[in-house]
Amino acid sequence: MPTATTTTTKTNTKAALTHLSPLLQDRLITPALTPHYHTAVTTPWSQTCWTHAAGYIYPRTVAELAQALAILTQTDTKFALRATGHNPNAGFSSADESALVLDISRFREMEVTADGVARVGAGCTWGEVYGWLEARGLEAVGARQVQVGVAGFVLGGGMGALPNLYGTGADGVRNYEVLLADGRVVDANAHENPDLYRALKGGGTKFGIVTRFDLETHPLNPYDYTEINRATAAAQMAMEDDPKIGLFTNFNDGVVAVGMFYADHIAASSPSVSAFAPFHDLNPRKTGTALPTTTGTLLSLAEVMGHAQDLPGKRAISSVTTRVSHDLYDRVYQCWAQLRATLPVGCVLHYTIQPMGTAGVQAGRNRGGNIMGLEEVPQCWWVFTCEWSQDAGVDVDAAAHRAVRTMSEMVEALARKSGVFLDFKCMNFAGAGQKVLASYGAENVRQMRAVADEYDPEGVWQDLQFGGVPFA
Repeated sequence: MPTATTTTTKTNTKAALTHLSPLLQDRLITPALTPHYHTAVTTPWSQTCWTHAAGYIYPRTVAELAQALAILTQTDTKFALRATGHNPNAGFSSADESALVLDISRFREMEVTADGVARVGAGCTWGEVYGWLEARGLEAVGARQVQVGVAGFVLGGGMGALPNLYGTGADGVRNYEVLLADGRVVDANAHENPDLYRALKGGGTKFGIVTRFDLETHPLNPYDYTEINRATAAAQMAMEDDPKIGLFTNFNDGVVAVGMFYADHIAASSPSVSAFAPFHDLNPRKTGTALPTTTGTLLSLAEVMGHAQDLPGKRAISSVTTRVSHDLYDRVYQCWAQLRATLPVGCVLHYTIQPMGTAGVQAGRNRGGNIMGLEEVPQCWWVFTCEWSQDAGVDVDAAAHRAVRTMSEMVEALARKSGVFLDFKCMNFAGAGQKVLASYGAENVRQMRAVADEYDPEGVWQDLQFGGVPFA
């Protein structure tokens, strides 16, 4: 039987829809518009978030967005914010029938200022931004996958391909254009609203709706391709004398991946290692190790290097941060191997070791600092991911969510025992139940609360925003 709270919530939502309809017309999608509604529901990357909201709002301008927000606030209607919907946690950019989804994917403007700052709309993906900047001889710190949205990546902190060079994605933002709960549109940067600026650098969506990101750009350096090609050629020539050498060099958007293989056990002093020396001699500020050295088969290599992300499916994630520890990495592998053997067929569990070095933390501080409270030590931002079919059933759903939660709990316990645990969780990779903002440290939480009180005194983002990351 519906409770009084449920009835009130649905009444509020219905009132909001009544007021929004004449404002947005065909840009308000409700269940009555079946084909369009299905598209709106199935927009998120993960089927975990294919939940049925009461409606989907698609404003085209900041003015329309402000009007829609005013209606939601006046009717006390819960809502979720969505840019591209890449986060797999249900409720973060999705909602159920008690709430609406504010979708800002149509905010897609892009321009470069005279001083080289890229002004990018909140609805853009990194694939679009990379391609657009590359045509202008520029690049910016962004995601490692083209379908990831600019907004969620940056507001969650943003682990890029080469964090030690320029810091996190949040550290590369020069200015945020923000719609506040009271309808004002303000800039947040080092000189205007600096407290809000710092809070948005990793603090998520608890302070306002960011409609535009002004990104620091750098001259496009196409991977130092001449040096990489020279190294590739040298390794190819070495293959003429040693057929056990294998290699690939893959050029992609914003990063080059080099795989170096040898079909035998070799010692560090072996002459065969010299074939790869030209790669190791590349500019260390522009290179990093994406995968650890393995002694497995070609199948194990292919499995560890990637996973299909273009097919529909449910996803669940969780995250832990630790210091660097070879022993811990071995233990994590053993835990993973044991856990995945217990999972139902079709439930795929994988994890990624994501290094963040001291230089990456320093790069963020050199750009004014962020709100994430990162310790200035070499560290690893682990992400554990489980993927499974939409039709697998509730038992598989439960097993998948339990798997990522178990991995993060086991790794945290191992890291604490060996003294390498760091109490930070990256918002981009954390599970819905993980206390992200609390992991930034008590002083940063205090500052974020103060910013929220100043810029959202009515508590709109705390009370009406569906899902999201709590302060504690």
